[in-house]
Amino acid sequence: MLSGPALKLLRKGLLAYARRIDPDRMLERSRRGAVQVVAHTALHSSAYRQLLKDHGVELSTLGQGTELASLPALTKANTFERFSLAELARPVSTRELADVLTSSGRGGPSFGFRLTTRKQHEGSWFDIDLGLQDVFRVDEQPTLLVNCLPMGVVFRSRAVTVANVSVREDMACSILRDVGPRFAQTLLCTDPLFVRRLLAEGERQGIDWRALNTSVIVGEEVLVEAQRDYIAARMGMDPQGEPHRLVGSSFGVGELGLNLLFETRETIRMRRTLRAGHDAGPTPAMGSTGGAAPSLFCYNPLRCHVEVLHPDAEGYGELCFTLLDRQAVIPLPRYATGDLGRLLHREVVAALAAQAGTSAPWLPVVAVRGRIKDRPAGLPSVESVKELLYQDAQIADQLSGAFRIEAGPMGSAQVSFQAVDDATALDPQISDRLCAMAALAGLPLLVVNVVRASNFPWRPSLDYERKFSYVA
Repeated sequence: MLSGPALKLLRKGLLAYARRIDPDRMLERSRRGAVQVVAHTALHSSAYRQLLKDHGVELSTLGQGTELASLPALTKANTFERFSLAELARPVSTRELADVLTSSGRGGPSFGFRLTTRKQHEGSWFDIDLGLQDVFRVDEQPTLLVNCLPMGVVFRSRAVTVANVSVREDMACSILRDVGPRFAQTLLCTDPLFVRRLLAEGERQGIDWRALNTSVIVGEEVLVEAQRDYIAARMGMDPQGEPHRLVGSSFGVGELGLNLLFETRETIRMRRTLRAGHDAGPTPAMGSTGGAAPSLFCYNPLRCHVEVLHPDAEGYGELCFTLLDRQAVIPLPRYATGDLGRLLHREVVAALAAQAGTSAPWLPVVAVRGRIKDRPAGLPSVESVKELLYQDAQIADQLSGAFRIEAGPMGSAQVSFQAVDDATALDPQISDRLCAMAALAGLPLLVVNVVRASNFPWRPSLDYERKFSYVA
């Protein structure tokens, strides 16, 4: 096992080497790796062989010339809801298994799973540490990471100190308050709803986020720019991105892995520039923003191959991932996640970066609009309602962040917002103010209700262990 100093040198060398790889060559290596994973999966998974047969694909035709688009796209419905784990997984002794992680269960009546062998588990920290070094320079400064992600999502690291506390805001803030000052910087991993509890608890405990040099990494669901502004303001941070602190977003899939897509300082600046101009209408590079600027994420093409299924005229379709790890216990080549996204050409990325006054990311970029199910026809998207909710900090302070979108009378849309637990000072005009803001934001037919926490019909007491369903 390499020592700490040797690992720092290895990370530094790998990141420098990766930056020198020609982007087209990197993407071609990614495609070839995905084809190899397909052939490997066909050898070891009886379920995948059946899916290929159902799709009219002969095993003998699989090779480097195979077009990925000719192969079946996997979903939770045609894998975990159809086949047993024995049919899906490659043969591995139960004694070799170290870890089981489930999906959130939000996308259907069942759960997907990711099984990790002990060998994989021992090396799972490496990709995480590589990403942390790239964004936060953790090899140059002692770092404490407090993980408040729900549903048993934990991770290991050899570059930072990790506290896995799940959705316990009191524990998280106590650790940050008492242990955090020993470190040069602190990182807080959470989701867009639970971060509200953390900020409130931090205020009660008198935490100085600036003194702790705290950055935030948000996962589980889409972070909109108005909420980035809100979180940054509460933590005494420049939302545009300070030299050492940021509020960033990460995208993972329980069945595949954490941090498949991730923001960088460059993509944050690009997205904020895009958001600032989206009211003027579609841009030649990005098309219609649909009420909220899409998230701009990078990904490592040597870790996973990304495709877009059935793209529309603007290039947006369902995101589809192939992990390039041939040691995966449950290999899921071309796994569709239910998220709406688009691969951005280098020319588009370069133009957006120049417009934002930043350098273009060295990794490929994906634009993500959110869950397809969260964009029902005739109703505002979840992201556009989030932008509305956090547009005014005084209003946002009175709301929990949970809301429900439904069809209203005569073609209108209705949104019910949940007030915070302590709503004794709830502004009696808050619904009218939100309606007025909605009209200015291009949502004139939006009917707004603000419901006290105890009367909110959709999980009035948020447990934060389940993803909240915003659309009826």
